[in-house]
Amino acid sequence: MRGKTVLCVALFVLVMFSTLALAESTVEVTTIKNLISMSEKAEFSLKITNNAETKQRYSVYSFQSGQGWNVDPYPLKDKIIEVAAGKTYTTMIRAQPTESFTPGIYYVHITVESDNGERFNKALKVYLGPEKPVDYLPSIKVVIDMNDKINPQEIVPIKLFLENNNPLDLTNLKIKVQSDMPEFEKEVMVDLPPLEKKTVEFSVKPNSFQQPKDYVLFFVFEKNGEVAKIIEQKVEVLSLVPGFATNVIEEIVFLKKFTQVDIKNEGNTINSQEVKIPISFFSSLFVTDTEGDVKNIEGKRYLTWEVSLNPDETIALNYVVNYRVLFYLFVILALFGFFYWYVQTPIFINKTAQTTKAIEDGSLSEIKVTLEIKNKSNKILKDVNITDKVPGIANVEKSLELGTLRPKEVKHGKQGTTVVWNLAELDAQEHRLITYKVKAKLNIVGTFSLPRAEVEFAKKGKRKGKAYSNIFRISS
Repeated sequence: MRGKTVLCVALFVLVMFSTLALAESTVEVTTIKNLISMSEKAEFSLKITNNAETKQRYSVYSFQSGQGWNVDPYPLKDKIIEVAAGKTYTTMIRAQPTESFTPGIYYVHITVESDNGERFNKALKVYLGPEKPVDYLPSIKVVIDMNDKINPQEIVPIKLFLENNNPLDLTNLKIKVQSDMPEFEKEVMVDLPPLEKKTVEFSVKPNSFQQPKDYVLFFVFEKNGEVAKIIEQKVEVLSLVPGFATNVIEEIVFLKKFTQVDIKNEGNTINSQEVKIPISFFSSLFVTDTEGDVKNIEGKRYLTWEVSLNPDETIALNYVVNYRVLFYLFVILALFGFFYWYVQTPIFINKTAQTTKAIEDGSLSEIKVTLEIKNKSNKILKDVNITDKVPGIANVEKSLELGTLRPKEVKHGKQGTTVVWNLAELDAQEHRLITYKVKAKLNIVGTFSLPRAEVEFAKKGKRKGKAYSNIFRISS
């Protein structure tokens, strides 16, 4: 156990010292020129930084020198570089093929080694082209990343993964997108260096009302006006059937509410729906000027229309809630009430009768008639005349009961007897009874009908007001 502990401590100390040793120097390589032909030299910048507290010497060499390549610092004296403490030194590395290689990508390696035992290996990437220009045909590998199910009301992101498969420099490569959907018509310029990869991203906002069906997108790659590649991408525009969008505009003009409901189909296909506008039971009683129907749906009342709209089509539905009918009805009732109050007679007269004497066989012989007169108003009525008629089959008794008003006049005629009473005035709310007896000339069997009595009273000016009693029928 003790041995294991010592071993762990030793390893930790070794790692710490290694880290400290690595931290004494840093080496960076920057490409200056790495696209060359067989007769040219690739050039790279080599920067060495001495982070130690003492001066260090660095050796720069390549094991590939003399094996198809010459890889040396320039100037050659920089094969051994002396760098003071905390200082940086920059030199150039040149690489040139010494053998005939086919055009392509090659890696040459250099090693930088310090006095303190630090060693840095760096790979230098060289693009080796032909000695003479070769007419390469563009060779592009393309991968398209996009959703083939398109919601026309959402932005469509498109990502193209491009790879140049040969040493041809595809600068100003034009990418054109062609389609039956105008919104997808796009042009993008991109630079694609030899044997490099690149990602191109862009997005398209489709027409929100694009007809739902299958479409084909053509991705055309052009170099110097010539088509290098065409890729087809099939997509499908989805069918959208959302609920109609509604906008309600109301205007109220004296107890009359005008409502316009603007309905719009925001989908991309023909859509038929039932449009429902909530309405109270009371308001539904006064709806006019509409083709809608009032329906009770799940306990609530709605004004409904059956509507069919094309994509992006808008229609206006109108209805009116007319409360003026109530106003007109109120006015009519008020006028009627006023008219009734105006023409209603302030005096009331009621006629009743009862048999005071009958023959053994049940026929009528003598009848007592009572006239009940009442002033219903709060004003005194003057010059009140009460007129009653007795049919010719009976005669008026001349005798009067105690307290009974004496007739002013009794007239006999062919149709019967007319009896007239006169009251100089009748106080407000005063109630008077007038009684008299009628004796039949013949025994009356069956029903005896007493005609209406009439009351006449003076009004303003020379006008006269009248009131009539009921017709009273008495049976034997």
